[in-house]
Amino acid sequence: MTAGGEREKLISLENIDAGYDGNIVVSGVSIDIYRDDIIAFIGPNGGGKTTIIKVILESIKPTRGQIERKENLKIGYLPQINDIDLNFPISVKDVIISGQIDGNRLFPSKEAKQRVMELLEFAQLTDMKDRQIGELSGGQRQRVFLCRAIMGKPDLLILDEPVTYMDKVAETNLYKLLPKLAQEMGILLVSHDIGTISTYVKTIACVNKSLHYHATNKITDDMLKIYKNPIEIISHGTIPHRVLINHYRQ
Repeated sequence: MTAGGEREKLISLENIDAGYDGNIVVSGVSIDIYRDDIIAFIGPNGGGKTTIIKVILESIKPTRGQIERKENLKIGYLPQINDIDLNFPISVKDVIISGQIDGNRLFPSKEAKQRVMELLEFAQLTDMKDRQIGELSGGQRQRVFLCRAIMGKPDLLILDEPVTYMDKVAETNLYKLLPKLAQEMGILLVSHDIGTISTYVKTIACVNKSLHYHATNKITDDMLKIYKNPIEIISHGTIPHRVLINHYRQ
């Protein structure tokens, strides 16, 4: 929230078309992302989720549309697969501190070291701070990489399929960190696990060549149609169902 009580808009996409080598992957994409958001991007492979993320990260330029960003917008990014060499002798705390925004310092500042300790406690990794990154489980490593992504206190955190190859316990431990993070930053979560993420996100954007935003975290049959596959919702507890506007143009 701003000082006046208004939501702080971080980025706005309006009528965005984007793709590669002249081939349009997504068209007419419009969405506003605010600091207190936890938005899930769901949709089939090849539907354009990654393309929109690349537009937000400025990895590719849209062929049409307008983008407005908060001044000096800082983005933290946790990719699906990290390319770090697990055999490289680097400790957990050093991996995290490598995410500091100020890369010109030869040695980390006192404030940076304090930030690392806060993040280790936040992610329940304090006892592992001196262990080599390759000694950790997949779930533990992903929490380390999450800490690295938020080391520089970003305005927006993008999580691209963050629980791939993780078991359910590790997955839940990671997702449980999101509500607290959302007190400080906006969160955009790309996921295929639509049944689980509905517990942790606030709103859902269905992406399949275009984007349809739903101001709810309730999964409906209408949302599942974008997968074009027979998918069954498995309810964890009581999940109310509500019919949303059909995605398909007449």
